[in-house]
Amino acid sequence: MRRIGHNGEVTDAPMTAGRTWGGIASVWALAVVGAVLVSVSSTGDLRFSLLALALAACCLVTFVIQLATTRKVGFIDRVGASIVGALVILGGTGLYLSIVALFGG
Repeated sequence: MRRIGHNGEVTDAPMTAGRTWGGIASVWALAVVGAVLVSVSSTGDLRFSLLALALAACCLVTFVIQLATTRKVGFIDRVGASIVGALVILGGTGLYLSIVALFGG
């Protein structure tokens, strides 16, 4: 990937992986925390509404984190990875809660 350095010079240096994955992993961690809190603290149909609210919060946090980095290159990839990961975590939690509710657990 091409990047423009501080002196205006174009380089082919890759982005640092730590900063890229740090923002993504923090959103995933927020999704795990939200899934656990919803699973433990709520009951019935309210759980699924709160899971949707947790996903909305993850989306907002994703945009805040990624816009704060002020890096254009890979923005869509980072946002997509963050949101899809949160969706998988919260969707899996919703599936688990549905199965538990279906079988009367």
